[in-house]
Amino acid sequence: MKKRVRFLTTDVICLSGALGAAAVLAFFVDYRLGIAVLLAALLLIVLYVLLVTLRRIRCQQLVMKALSEPEKSTYLNTMAIPTALVTPSGSVKWANLTFRNLVGFGAMRNIERMIPGISKPDKDKKVVIDGKAYKKELTVLHNRGRELFLYRLIDPENSVEAKKLYQHFLPIVCHVLIDNYDELAAEVQQTELTELVAAVDRRVAAMAKSVSGYFARVDRGRYLCVFERRYLSTLRNTRFGILDEVRQIKSVYSPTLSIAIGVGDTLEQSGDYAGKALELALSRGGDQAVIKQGDQFSFFGGATRTVFRRSKVKSRMISHALRNLMEQCSDVFVMGHETPDLDCIGASMGICACARHVGKKAYLVIDNPNPSIELLMERIRSTDVYASSILSGQEAAMRISPSSMLVVVDTQLADFTVAPRLLEMADTLVVIDHHIRGTSGIENAALFYHDTNASSVCELVTELMQYFGDDLKPLPVELEALLCGITLDTKGFSFNTGVRTFEAASYLRRLGADTTVTRQLVQDDFNTFLAKTEIVKNAEIMGGVAIAVCPEGLSKTSLIVAQAADALLTIRGIIASFVVSRVDDNVVISGRSLGEVNVQLILESMGGGGHATVAAVKLPGADVVEAVTQLKEAINKYTKEYMKEG
Repeated sequence: MKKRVRFLTTDVICLSGALGAAAVLAFFVDYRLGIAVLLAALLLIVLYVLLVTLRRIRCQQLVMKALSEPEKSTYLNTMAIPTALVTPSGSVKWANLTFRNLVGFGAMRNIERMIPGISKPDKDKKVVIDGKAYKKELTVLHNRGRELFLYRLIDPENSVEAKKLYQHFLPIVCHVLIDNYDELAAEVQQTELTELVAAVDRRVAAMAKSVSGYFARVDRGRYLCVFERRYLSTLRNTRFGILDEVRQIKSVYSPTLSIAIGVGDTLEQSGDYAGKALELALSRGGDQAVIKQGDQFSFFGGATRTVFRRSKVKSRMISHALRNLMEQCSDVFVMGHETPDLDCIGASMGICACARHVGKKAYLVIDNPNPSIELLMERIRSTDVYASSILSGQEAAMRISPSSMLVVVDTQLADFTVAPRLLEMADTLVVIDHHIRGTSGIENAALFYHDTNASSVCELVTELMQYFGDDLKPLPVELEALLCGITLDTKGFSFNTGVRTFEAASYLRRLGADTTVTRQLVQDDFNTFLAKTEIVKNAEIMGGVAIAVCPEGLSKTSLIVAQAADALLTIRGIIASFVVSRVDDNVVISGRSLGEVNVQLILESMGGGGHATVAAVKLPGADVVEAVTQLKEAINKYTKEYMKEG
């Protein structure tokens, strides 16, 4: 039969008995001495009890702190588990009632004597008490520079894994936004807008109800939902059908939603994740759902083309901010992606014109330009202003300083820039891009201007120039480069062209851009035309999607591949095209679309990116045949998931 003695009782009884005996003996000698000894004994007993109680409280706090974090607490109701705090010598400093009841905690307080074998190496996790096996769980704690061991004895038959249960019921945060609310408010009557918002309200409320969640409208066109993690699979399985439901609301301008969900280990972290997911959803064009869980992102929807925005408020604000930053720096360095094209170079020159307007020296950072810009580069080098302003990545690294401004255009991926190391060398960093944003990108930019609705980055820069200063006077070569970039990315104003695209082109023409020169700059030579024709002739057509392979050994491969993909779209019945080519040790796939197919989503699944109608991916060390097979699988997956969504 085990002893069921409460903690500290034996020590207190022994101490009290010894001091009481001393007091009795003192009374026989002198009653005054006896009173003094008795008072001293009572004081010692009280102090002893207080000290031990404080020690016990400290031990309890240490244990509770160790067990309070969900990621460290493996089991539910931890204080119902036999638990003891032990010194390296084996002395038990504290034990809960469950432990004391299990082992008969009394005067003997050495863990090894109470439970023989418990101190064996940690790989031996099983201990036996009264014929029953328990799983030993050991945690090393540090308290005031001392090492302590926390033992827990888990009953495998009755334990419940709390971490899984905790995550199962963890509240997660969901932001829902009518991402084209401003356009709706500007284009429809107030009564119709009220009806549209009410229709969206009902659908968002139904979504919240389907996951047993809390739902509230927190602003115009903005909602907050909170629900338990176990219901997230419900939304995943339906692939966020609410996106289609809202898009199908009958109106001249249909509303679209951006849904962002954050899944963290705490409610605060989930809220932070949801905010970042919403930012990413909007930067990718909206009309989609994004889930952020840890470092991972999941995307749903986003197959439709984005709605063109008409407001230029953001452009004006960014332009003023860019000017203020430029005025504070010593000089300006502008670079784009590796192998820059006309859009990249045109935008870079537009930024140089802005820098020159505020009296700052500007440098173009260019390495290995795209063959399509050979004629333009000749014109640039022959211009006095740029004769000494074109630098390689290595030359720029020698001149740039912390007081310089670095402007990155036409990309937001550090590894894709001409010279990634420059990103760490300037204190002021600006990024301007129109491609759909991925999960990784350049961080810590002082100014980040990103608009997926723009046809090109040249369009974005042209808008900034309109608000940069009334007396801004770009050079003719700069105007023509900007117009070339817009013309190239819109395929002669036939793709991804909005009202603002024509307004930007009109501004450039008004300042003196020569359309004849622009046409000459985008012309092909005869050999390029023949190579492009050969690729188109051997294309394979599957369900309106053309796949072609570029022969090896061609010069100007990147230029020919892009133009072949464009040429395939001029054939009746083809709605999207992909051209596969080998460039050095990599396989590059260039994708184009008329808009019905989102080539960005297809190539993003292979590690690439771009825009809904223009995208690409680079597969290092891949084989062309394997790349074509992988591409077909990605197309089939996209067709099953998105084409039925319309």
